[in-house]
Amino acid sequence: MPDPTDERPLPPYPPARHAMRLLDVEIERDTDGDLRGWLAARPEIDRPSGGPRLGAVAVFVDALGGFRSISAAAPDWAFTADLSIHLLPTGPVDELVADVLVLRRGRRTLVVEVDLATDDGRPAGAATLSFAVVARPEHLVDVQFDESPQRHPLSPLAPDEPRPVDYLADLGVVSPAPGIATVALTPEVSNTVGALHGGMHTALVDEAAASLGRSLLGPDAETVDVHLAFLELGRSGPLRAEATPVGPPSPDGDRLTVEVRLVDADGRLCSYATTEVVHR
Repeated sequence: MPDPTDERPLPPYPPARHAMRLLDVEIERDTDGDLRGWLAARPEIDRPSGGPRLGAVAVFVDALGGFRSISAAAPDWAFTADLSIHLLPTGPVDELVADVLVLRRGRRTLVVEVDLATDDGRPAGAATLSFAVVARPEHLVDVQFDESPQRHPLSPLAPDEPRPVDYLADLGVVSPAPGIATVALTPEVSNTVGALHGGMHTALVDEAAASLGRSLLGPDAETVDVHLAFLELGRSGPLRAEATPVGPPSPDGDRLTVEVRLVDADGRLCSYATTEVVHR
């Protein structure tokens, strides 16, 4: 995990059309500090089989896990070190519900568990995130979060901001060829220190893996599993995710294991992921 305290002058965070704001996310905090979150399913983020695609779920759980880890790490700060997500088939849903719990609070590491369910209570998957605990960056010393217990929007769009027609395209994600996804490093996809947001790392990995799956398995291929390790902060753009198959597709042609490497504009390997892509 790189040192995330290398500070630079930064614009206000998050900007008007940040990756978190383009999702309909609400949160509720209980008396122990643990969180429940809701992610509304919408056509611009849904996967072919129904329910939000893995990249949108990654931004959702990384945001929730980040909020929970920062309160657990106080007075220090926390940055995502690795992330795993497993999605179950749900068919169409109105929203995903996430329960966020701290599994371990060590001196320099936090581990957070996220249980995912549909709005009618069916299991929808699970995520695990680990966070590196660091000294709070100077420009974040006075940052305060809404810790009220009632359900409320996490980071909503302003009333005059239009909703995205295509979530990834609205954020500048481009897939010029199967197995490749790129994004410019803009405030809309950045974190609190100006590097690529952890959820957007995973969204880029998802698109690279899924686009490779669509070319090899069929047009409705989707990413259902990811394990991603963060190696360097993505501080120079554009950033590029490249997916390669790990062996051939499964014998029945409906599943593919894929590795994805994400590099920055200077060629540094910023994250490494293994994923599973399926065609249902």
